[in-house]
Amino acid sequence: MSSVLFYEKPGCLSNVRQKALPASLGHRLTVRDLLAEPWTAERLRPFFADLPVDGAAA
Repeated sequence: MSSVLFYEKPGCLSNVRQKALPASLGHRLTVRDLLAEPWTAERLRPFFADLPVDGAAA
């Protein structure tokens, strides 16, 4: 099956359920702490592809 990179907020009960489905289908999860990642605009851009991003909230 596929490898899935899953960013989670540690302790989040919803994440437990969200990880269970792909794992039950045989996918391998690599889990990372969403809050510990060194996010920058350059690292985030690929997640949004060509979608417009409102910079007003920054």
